Amino acid sequence: MYRGTILWLNQSRSRSAAGHPGNKERTHGKDNTRKMAARLLATTARRLAMPAAAALTATTAAACDSQKEDRLQALERRIAALEPRKTNPTDHWASDLLAADVLFSERDIEQMVGSLATQISRDYAGRDVVIVGLMDGVFMFLADLSRKIDTQHQLDFISASSYGLGTVSSGNVRIKKDADTALAGKHVLLVDEICDSGRTLASLKLLISQRNAASVKTCVLLDKVSRRQADIRPDYVGAVCPDEFVVGYGMDWGGKLRSLPFVGVVRRELYES
Repeated sequence: MYRGTILWLNQSRSRSAAGHPGNKERTHGKDNTRKMAARLLATTARRLAMPAAAALTATTAAACDSQKEDRLQALERRIAALEPRKTNPTDHWASDLLAADVLFSERDIEQMVGSLATQISRDYAGRDVVIVGLMDGVFMFLADLSRKIDTQHQLDFISASSYGLGTVSSGNVRIKKDADTALAGKHVLLVDEICDSGRTLASLKLLISQRNAASVKTCVLLDKVSRRQADIRPDYVGAVCPDEFVVGYGMDWGGKLRSLPFVGVVRRELYES
């Protein structure tokens, strides 16, 4: 059909070139020829364009499907990378000492620390704050927490222990290493890795308050509420800890197992026998 259209156009041009009787007839014939040619060319162009457009549409659709599939695969890979790694103590050097299941994984700890840092950053924004860590077990937790707190702060440390079974008081805490910073007029945040009986934390809070600190709050990664002996409720808590002998992430058993990157549970038969 397309070849016939071109042949007809050539013949029309030849006849026009040969001439026709009468100027008006020749002009009218040329006009009709041009109109007809224009219509035929437009129709031909549309018909020629239809397969090309269909092919282009199909190609575009295939490209879109391919891009969607690539994005889906990339998203699946990202989700897989975010999946928490299951830490199995049986594959760890401390496997003989720990229960089969990890209590808090590295991923759990990271999320807890991030959440605590967000709360602390919001509450202490624009304040003159000193964060005081209770040595020795707090070193891992405080290092991670401090780096995530998004407001200016000072760091200091206290090493202390409580004694006596009477009422909690500032006189019932033995200071082994005091804070180097003058805490009067400062907003103080006491940080410990775990609160069990709460006696040392409560006694230190009272002691620092008596030093005329502007405010004193407490933050712990783990709160072992079931062992509480003092009337204290930490202001910031990462998670409630069950009544188990926990180690790792700064917490020790006779000075050992502090370096574990997760929090595990010591096997009962090892300390109850």
